[in-house]
Amino acid sequence: MCAKTLCKEIFAGLEKPVLMILICNAKVFGPRDLGKKDVLIGGQKILAIEKKIDPNILPGEVRVIEASGMAVVPGFIDGHQHFTGGGGEGGFQSRTPEMQLSMNIANGVTTAVGLLGTDCLTRNVENLYAKTQAFNAEGITALMLTGSYWLPSPTICGSVGRDMVYLSPVIGVKLAMADHRGPVFDEKDLATLASEVRTAALIAAKPGIITVHMGMDSDGMDRIFKVEKYGIRPDMFVPTHVNLRNSCLRDQSLELAAKGAVMDATCADDLPKKDDTCVSAAEFACLADENDLFDQISFSSDAGGSQPRWNADRSKLLGMGIGTPQSLLFELKQLVQVRGMALAKALQPLTTTPARAHGLTGQKGELSVGAHADILVLEEDTLEIRDVLAKGQIMMRNKIIEKKGYYE
Repeated sequence: MCAKTLCKEIFAGLEKPVLMILICNAKVFGPRDLGKKDVLIGGQKILAIEKKIDPNILPGEVRVIEASGMAVVPGFIDGHQHFTGGGGEGGFQSRTPEMQLSMNIANGVTTAVGLLGTDCLTRNVENLYAKTQAFNAEGITALMLTGSYWLPSPTICGSVGRDMVYLSPVIGVKLAMADHRGPVFDEKDLATLASEVRTAALIAAKPGIITVHMGMDSDGMDRIFKVEKYGIRPDMFVPTHVNLRNSCLRDQSLELAAKGAVMDATCADDLPKKDDTCVSAAEFACLADENDLFDQISFSSDAGGSQPRWNADRSKLLGMGIGTPQSLLFELKQLVQVRGMALAKALQPLTTTPARAHGLTGQKGELSVGAHADILVLEEDTLEIRDVLAKGQIMMRNKIIEKKGYYE
């Protein structure tokens, strides 16, 4: 495309020139391998992806980011974060702290979904809503799920459906299943909740998902399969922690994935021990790939949430860890550097798949003209994150965070 034509197309939809950022000479993954390209950003969106863009043809101020030898990829989408902290199973002192913006920026997360966990007694949906909106104001894209582990679901507006319709960041509900800390309910209760979520999703034009915390109990996903007889779509459900349990649950996960549901694997920043019943997110993704279900797998970090360690019969808490977004990059490296998967493919559980599950296709999780400018610049050989852009704003440059949270 000639410079004149390119310039005309870029500015056709702009009322006036905006501050622009030009990423030059990068190997671009959208996540599909696009080859060596320049990426032009203006406002919050990607304006152009071309073989060469001359900054001299662009009016106004242009900030150039040289990215030779770098891989440019979409910002990560983390569909499971405890914005306001989690935990509490070990007493009040074991409540994990609230997350800060820099935790996400440093680890390449530009879109996150917040939720509650076990504790909806000392934490509530109102606080989660406030923190979600704070993250949006600070520069990343934040969505949330109403509810918690329990049924009836705690809400702000009086019901799950009303929260989804009247609160813009709410895209679905959280629920626990097969867990000793969760509610007792049957498939009719689950079908009733799913019907409410489905109706609200249609009214509000939202994805309408039910993220299901999967515990260790032997019934696993049985109730999800049973609600099909009520006309409930399997792809409404996003079971999470599916790689952290036993092989029976992993088999159920693949069966549900074959019906169109996205299975969410929880990432860690180290590998499981040899005698663990769990597998890494990377290993679970490879298992799905062997069954032609790779595009039904998403990765999330459980950031801010507690990671309790129990005794054999789960009657006593032995210790507590905290999830962190750095686990996302660890699992990506496992796929690429250890298992030899092409980067374009390995990026999918962090980009296009969670974008699809959360109703963000075309906006998030991809580098394309018109998409939101959520972009990571990675060192191609190590995959370490050098630069982070969120909604067109430089948040981290040369591994130095430029945009921190209000109280950081």
